[in-house]
Amino acid sequence: GNKKSFSVGASVDARYVKVTIGDQDCLQIGEFEVYGWKASEGIPLENMDRLHVGEEAANCWKSPGSRIMLTSDTYEWDDSHIEVVADVPSEPGTIAVYPLTKKKSAVDETFGYPDFAVEVALLDRSLIIEGAKDEGEFATLGGHFIVLHTPHVHQHLEGALLQNMGQQGKLGRYPLHFHMSECVHGSTLSKNVIWKSNQRCVVVHGSHNVTVSENVAFDTKGHCFMLEDGGEWDNVFYKNLGAKVGRLPRGVPRAEETDFFPSVYWITNPSNDFIGNVAAGSQGPGFWFELKLRAPSSELEINNHGMNPKALAQKTFKDNASHSSGFRAGFTTYETGYLAPPGTVWENIKAYKNKEAGLFQHGTANIDFQGGLLADNGQAAHNFHHDNAIYDGTEVIGRSEHMQFLIDQGRIGDHCKTGGLSLQPNEGMGRGTTIKNSSFKGFDNGCSGGPKYAIHVGNNQVRNGVFDASPTIFNNTFADEPVSSRISACWGIHSSGDNDVRTVVIEDMDGSLSGSSPGFFVQDEPSVTSFIDITNCQMVTDGCLHFCENICLRLGIVSISQDLTTRNFNMHISDGTNTAPVNRGNIWFDEKQNFLSAPMPLALPAAATGSPYQITFTDANDEAAWPGFAKLNLERAPSCIGGVSAGEIEFAMPDGGGDRCMDLFKYDDYPNGIHGWQNFFAGLVVSEDAGKYVISTNRRKHDRGHVNLSRNLDTSCLVGNIGRTFHLFGKMRMKDESDADVASDGTSNDSPKITFSITGGQSNIVMSWNLATSSDGSWAEFSEEITMPSGIEGANRAQIVIDKAEKQEFLITEWGMILIPSEAPTLRPSSYPSVSPTLRPSSHPTVSLVPTKVATLTPTKQPVTAAPVSATPTNLALTGLASGDSECHNGFAYKAIDGNSNSINHSCCTNYGAWLMVDLGIGTLNYIEKIVVKNRVDCCGGRLKRFYVELLDADKNVVFDQYHYGTVGNAQVREFVVDDGTVARFARVRHEDSYKDCLHIGELEVWGYPTEVPASSEPIIEMATGMEATASTEWSQSSAASKSVDGNINSIYHSKCNAGVPWWRVDLGVMSFVQDVKITNRKDCCGGRLRYATVELLDADLNPVESQSRYIQGSVGNGKVVQKVFNEETSLARYVQVSLNRADCLQLAEVQVYGYHLMAKPTSAPTPVPENLALNKPATQSSTYNNAGDGASSAVDGNYNSFTHTNCWKGINQWWKVDLEDVYTISSITVGNRLDCCGGRFHDATFSFYDENEEEVYVMPTSGGIGNKKSFSVDFVSARYIKVTLGDKDCLQIGEFEAWGWKE
Repeated sequence: GNKKSFSVGASVDARYVKVTIGDQDCLQIGEFEVYGWKASEGIPLENMDRLHVGEEAANCWKSPGSRIMLTSDTYEWDDSHIEVVADVPSEPGTIAVYPLTKKKSAVDETFGYPDFAVEVALLDRSLIIEGAKDEGEFATLGGHFIVLHTPHVHQHLEGALLQNMGQQGKLGRYPLHFHMSECVHGSTLSKNVIWKSNQRCVVVHGSHNVTVSENVAFDTKGHCFMLEDGGEWDNVFYKNLGAKVGRLPRGVPRAEETDFFPSVYWITNPSNDFIGNVAAGSQGPGFWFELKLRAPSSELEINNHGMNPKALAQKTFKDNASHSSGFRAGFTTYETGYLAPPGTVWENIKAYKNKEAGLFQHGTANIDFQGGLLADNGQAAHNFHHDNAIYDGTEVIGRSEHMQFLIDQGRIGDHCKTGGLSLQPNEGMGRGTTIKNSSFKGFDNGCSGGPKYAIHVGNNQVRNGVFDASPTIFNNTFADEPVSSRISACWGIHSSGDNDVRTVVIEDMDGSLSGSSPGFFVQDEPSVTSFIDITNCQMVTDGCLHFCENICLRLGIVSISQDLTTRNFNMHISDGTNTAPVNRGNIWFDEKQNFLSAPMPLALPAAATGSPYQITFTDANDEAAWPGFAKLNLERAPSCIGGVSAGEIEFAMPDGGGDRCMDLFKYDDYPNGIHGWQNFFAGLVVSEDAGKYVISTNRRKHDRGHVNLSRNLDTSCLVGNIGRTFHLFGKMRMKDESDADVASDGTSNDSPKITFSITGGQSNIVMSWNLATSSDGSWAEFSEEITMPSGIEGANRAQIVIDKAEKQEFLITEWGMILIPSEAPTLRPSSYPSVSPTLRPSSHPTVSLVPTKVATLTPTKQPVTAAPVSATPTNLALTGLASGDSECHNGFAYKAIDGNSNSINHSCCTNYGAWLMVDLGIGTLNYIEKIVVKNRVDCCGGRLKRFYVELLDADKNVVFDQYHYGTVGNAQVREFVVDDGTVARFARVRHEDSYKDCLHIGELEVWGYPTEVPASSEPIIEMATGMEATASTEWSQSSAASKSVDGNINSIYHSKCNAGVPWWRVDLGVMSFVQDVKITNRKDCCGGRLRYATVELLDADLNPVESQSRYIQGSVGNGKVVQKVFNEETSLARYVQVSLNRADCLQLAEVQVYGYHLMAKPTSAPTPVPENLALNKPATQSSTYNNAGDGASSAVDGNYNSFTHTNCWKGINQWWKVDLEDVYTISSITVGNRLDCCGGRFHDATFSFYDENEEEVYVMPTSGGIGNKKSFSVDFVSARYIKVTLGDKDCLQIGEFEAWGWKE
């Protein structure tokens, strides 16, 4: 790393010290330090350190020269080291050692928690087993000790020191190894020391009933104490200690091993006892349950017996401790998990000062943590899909007094991660976490940057984004912790990489969590708060929750089809007065898998008597729909009285009338990859073949033989049309593994089978047909008319399943299911999956639909006409400004006038009368000859129908209109010739008012030429870049408001989240005319947060300018640019403001404002360019620690890796001072911290400025630390000298000091 210390071990008398590199590369040393004393003089007795270890240990360890290991007391896994016993008398129970190379925590410094003191162990033994030391490629090949194939033989090894053991990269070559010995009851490995192992420590492999007790392992590589293959049981690991366990190279000793993330205790079978063991520092976890059977012992009949260690009962696991783990957790079951039997207990386990988590439980169930301590971890417990986790009597500490003591002394960095217990979304019904009889403290500590709450909702793999398991929380105590430090859901709601969590509902059963009365902590989300009075609830500061006393809610999930066509479905819950919408949300797994469903959450109080809740569904167009199927599941009833019951919720299917049920495949949109087909673990591929869209299965040929295709149908359409007939049709081919077409006879089991079913009603309907296929590549056609029978009333699911012979692939195309009209020929499905027009089946002729009456619109003002002039018409829209009623799916209005028919505008699909308008220029009149509308090329052309083409004058009065009723096909063009002599400023295309659908156009062209233009016009310029920007809040200095006007789209402004409704504002300097505003969204993530933003113009007094606000309705993709057009006579403003309509994060990469200034901007003399005035200038300091570095000048040498270092704790506040050698104007200073360690020492510094007579002219006190580097603005102070004084009496260490300014 940047710096490392080594203990020599026993003291060595030497004059020369030589460093030799391990290969033939360059040897580069920044600094080399040797600590010791003059050999002839020895060390004064008063300088010796004493270790209080108790009389028994002191009597055994007091031999001079004995080596003592002290473990880490920090987050660092390798912070343990060796001390040497000195030949000096000492008190009983005490041993004298040479001065400690590093301060360590003793029991009396742990503030009542003796576990936080370091462990101490004697490394020397009388019996030494040492591998020969080789060099070069054999340097890591030491000795190995193996007990091989000796069943029923009692063997013992006690009191040995094993050094340079283990042969790296060779299987089975470990320091101590019981190998395939089966039952060896009575065998022991006890009180041994394994020091500097090349590969692992104590390995039990295919052996049982071994007792491994009171051994010490130090400075080893790979998993240390381990059960190798999962075929080991009834072994006992008792009071062992492992420290400084480092990783092996990846793939050593074999590819599937995980020693690159080494654990001190690697457990592959829970049927073994682990009692009183300590993991005191590893590059991986402390205790790692990686439960999986592996070769070779898993294949041996004597060991396997068909067992699965992941589901075996846990034997005794108690009094184990883990600290200073460098990766993942002190205790973990990642990633195989442990499906423990109910009642499994981990008793009195202790996890503290682990860099990431104390506990990390993944894919696990039923572990009851009884008692124990979780303290000073990055996160106390990460419940990562741990079903039915129980914390009973556990003490949880965010930041202990001992941790704060270490930080204050500079012995540990301030990581500021103090998370408590996590509640993981998506645990599943009835599997929630229980927290009872436990205590919490140390969370009200001012930390930020991660979970910092006693209990919080997790954010890893929240998957479908639902909170579906009710936790049980009662009888807990919170020592002086405010509610704002006790619980938060923000981490899960706003910081997940999958979905934002919805419907967080947490019951406070006895009021101990809220500190008041029983009630519920609830997320302010419609499916929760629509049916309670949230105004009576108390908002939890920074918790993204409200606490509501004396209410009772019950969680539930409605499962619907997760196929692609339901992506934009919404569920609506109504109690007759209030209605709550619930969107389907994203799906964590492949939506084309038919064994999963999409969860839609709810949380409801009991329904009013006689008024059950009704649940309905709508599609992306906000029209009544049914999502294939819907099933209600309720979580266990809460402890309170009044939650909803299953009998109080009803599903209301839409009726089957109107056009809604004419085409059951209407949502399919093959060019955009949207369709309703699903499969079971096969994968589906959509391709284009001879003008058709083809779906083919993509079976994993080597691991699955049989797959099928299925799709859910709108059951309401079938139930609502009893007695009427639907036509089901399609085409199919079948192929083998060599991609050759396969023939079948249409009767045997080798033939594809089509099944249609309706279930869940008064009676179930199942119909099946076999289909013959050909080997010549032709398509087999299927066609059946199915009349809906009576008896299906109440059905809740309908499906089509296409099955096939095992180990065959199949392809389908042109499938549909349409309702045959009662008195008309069958209509072709609107979503028929073809790339270009194709003929429908001859038995079903096409019907042309023509409206009986075409609506007309009378212009609101008579057209203004002008005689044609001699001019060549051009497409005026190319230089216009486009806007629309809404913009969704990144279909921004300007894409319709960019000259590219392949880019489209796209309105939101939920609006009636959607429109697109182009402004041909303020102050202009244009003679228009024709308007050309080009439909989108790729798909969905049927949406462009029932629209008006209009021209409007400068006052937006319609001066020309023409109505178009029919559908415009994909890539089709419609021209609208304008009345001779019509002039206009605006052109518009809009759906009629009664029509609700998306409006998307490939290109809108307006052909003509200007007849009137402004006599003179100001040039349009960009006015925001570099101007002053302010905001309601700023997430950090690196995401300040100014980042959105710095000309760099890679930097962003970022508000704080849930700190009120956020806004951002730029000052244009003077009143200005605003033509348009372009906003570039954040490019790396989280683009959806810009939805529902408002862009508005403000006058010089910050008042909104009337009618000058623009709304961003849809989401804006990452890195996308949205344009909002103003360009009106009243578009005059001093400020432009962007705000959200809710408490959320506001993020802007860049905001550009186009227009011109109405007056000259104020000017001033140019500011000189600052330079670093301190570089290489003379510097002094109050003291220098042991002649460290180059003294005070190290802070002005231009090198951030060198640093100054004063004495520590010498009774004064240490200082450092630079002479700039002349008087300069100072605009800012930058201070770099020491980088290799101890950064916490620099805090609460005071910066003093002096003139040439060294009289103080300015003082700038600061608070807090500076991290690695921090800059401070200075009010243009004139000074020659600058002095830095530390806030306490610790060491002052400066990596670099820069003073930025110029000569007066």
